[in-house]
Amino acid sequence: MSTPDPLSPEAAELLRSTAEAESPAEPGPRRDGVAARLGARGRRVAGRLARRGLRPVIERAQVEVGSRVHRMVTEALDADPALGQVREVSERGGLDPARARERDEAVHSAHVNLELLKGELRHLQVTLDELGMALAPGTGLAGAGARYAELRESVYALERRLRSAGTTPAPAEPASTPAPPPADPNREVLSSTLFDYVGFERRFRGDPDVILGTLVDRYGELLADHQPVVDIGCGRGELLGMLAERGLEVIGIEPDPGMAAEARARGITVHEQLAGEWLRSVPDGSVGSIITTHVLEHLELDDMIELLELSAVKLAPDSVFISETPNPQSLIVLGNSYLLDPTHVRPLHPSLLAFLCEKAGFRDVRLQFYSPAEGYHLPMADLDGHEDAPAWARELAATMNQGFAKLNEVIFGPQDYAVIARTPPAADH
Repeated sequence: MSTPDPLSPEAAELLRSTAEAESPAEPGPRRDGVAARLGARGRRVAGRLARRGLRPVIERAQVEVGSRVHRMVTEALDADPALGQVREVSERGGLDPARARERDEAVHSAHVNLELLKGELRHLQVTLDELGMALAPGTGLAGAGARYAELRESVYALERRLRSAGTTPAPAEPASTPAPPPADPNREVLSSTLFDYVGFERRFRGDPDVILGTLVDRYGELLADHQPVVDIGCGRGELLGMLAERGLEVIGIEPDPGMAAEARARGITVHEQLAGEWLRSVPDGSVGSIITTHVLEHLELDDMIELLELSAVKLAPDSVFISETPNPQSLIVLGNSYLLDPTHVRPLHPSLLAFLCEKAGFRDVRLQFYSPAEGYHLPMADLDGHEDAPAWARELAATMNQGFAKLNEVIFGPQDYAVIARTPPAADH
């Protein structure tokens, strides 16, 4: 007789029918000999199954189930990394105390070396910080490059001044040296002779190349239409030098000898005079445009009014006067960059400067504002993407944004402004 598959439906049905044939029709109450009778009944069932030729089926089923369970357990154990490590240690013959000690010593040495390296790095950081503060007090190592650039430019400027002094013949000393004239108390002074204003501007006004590019972008085309261009307080002549490279006729006015010498080194015509002195010496209506950048806030009120009135007379009809100055309406400017400069005399409110230009005789006086301090702006409440936000939340966000916008304008508004004024046309001049 052929042996059925131990997992086939025929074998399962045969086992179930045999068990039902041996089970009692009416289950009785449990007694102490139930286990014994079940054992005896199970042996009788096994005997009958054996007589019917199912013993091989049962044995193969047991072997098959056992092999499957063994395979599943083996796969699970092989997938466990922890048991894999245990197996690896077992294959090596267990833990070696000598190797364990070597491992502990290696870990300890690595930890000690790491702590020593941390100490050396901390010492190096302290040394670099001290070096940075020695090179650039106030900024540290991050500002050392800028300080070296300042030193290099100062040395170059000194060399140019020495060469210029060496080539200029000394004037013959008169027989009797007259006493110097008394100092004019009303003479405007842009900076103290003891104060390094060139170095101050280089450090706190920002990158000169960036500032120069900004000025050219703002006023270059307007100045090109009105020549000659006169820069009052031209400094080292960077702006005039770039305009001259574009073919414009330029004139510089700079009372500081060092700055005037550097401007002349660029090939620019520079008058080493105060603005009022030079303007009084030129004919009326002979100037095409006048520009001053961060100059008027250094002047006393009377000197500033005189400069404006002389400019209105010396400019040709329908010419332009441009003056850029810090914006005191922005409180971050008033409390930071304006107070930082010790040569500032007073802040110039935009409305005040526009009023003074009108009183001096200019027409079409306009104000332009630049460079808001956007890096400090308070962020606005944004409910985009929150369509389920309640109405009260949207109203609150709108109110907050209005308040933040006012604060940003008053505290972190434009840092510079310029007054751009024109002289009357020829018929009204």
